[in-house]
Amino acid sequence: MSAVVSFARSRFELPAVQWADWLLRLPLAAIILQQASYKLPLNADDAAAYGLPLILWGLAAFGELAAGAGLLVGGLIRNWFGDAVTRLAGLGIAIIVAGVLVVAYAAPPIVEILLYNQLHVMLLVSSVFFALRGNRA
Repeated sequence: MSAVVSFARSRFELPAVQWADWLLRLPLAAIILQQASYKLPLNADDAAAYGLPLILWGLAAFGELAAGAGLLVGGLIRNWFGDAVTRLAGLGIAIIVAGVLVVAYAAPPIVEILLYNQLHVMLLVSSVFFALRGNRA
């Protein structure tokens, strides 16, 4: 019976699309790089508007630049090094987006974040996906 089950499974499998990860990788990198560009050139008044010191604002900006570029470059390099770059970029984006959720939305409970801040939730989940799967996405 197990032979019949495995035959039935293989008979109806859809082919894997090798470039499908780019459908998630490109918009995630574009959004993160765009957010970095909004912070440049670094300005103490912009940082103060969010209640952040300039050094943290700068770390976020350059972290977004590095992580966005890393997500793109890591996808182009299809070996262990590219996989590591993709995972590191995903982790970096996840940390930055989690920081945004803590700084900008510290007071509301998790339900309000899920209901009214879907963009940041999708950015966070997508970046965690790349951190966990790397180029095997």
